Amino acid sequence: MEKIPVEKNKEYIVDIIDNGCEGEGIAKIDNFIIFIPQTIKGEKVKILIVKVLSSHAFGKAIEIIQKSKIRQEADCNTYKRCGGCNLRHIKYKDTLKMKQNLVQVLINKTLKNKIDVKQTIRNG
Repeated sequence: MEKIPVEKNKEYIVDIIDNGCEGEGIAKIDNFIIFIPQTIKGEKVKILIVKVLSSHAFGKAIEIIQKSKIRQEADCNTYKRCGGCNLRHIKYKDTLKMKQNLVQVLINKTLKNKIDVKQTIRNG
């Protein structure tokens, strides 16, 4: 079994390379996946590892070193502790693009004849 390259309660600086299905940032250290809520693809972040499993880990953002241009201040005082919304830190028009891309990837994952998912439309 390969050695896990991160330890619980240790800090690391990582590049967010993608966003997951729930909007969480995804980073890798020595090809080991780390999920970090409230981070955005393209950011450089100092994280604290809060949970380590054999296949992946979970981190908490301590400091955003390099912010994404689509980051915004959340418009809700309880956003970080509530858990009801997971994309309030991203500009709305960019969340629509993220959702379109997610559906595109999931639908075409198993299709032989690929389809194009239309642009996500704004509600209201």
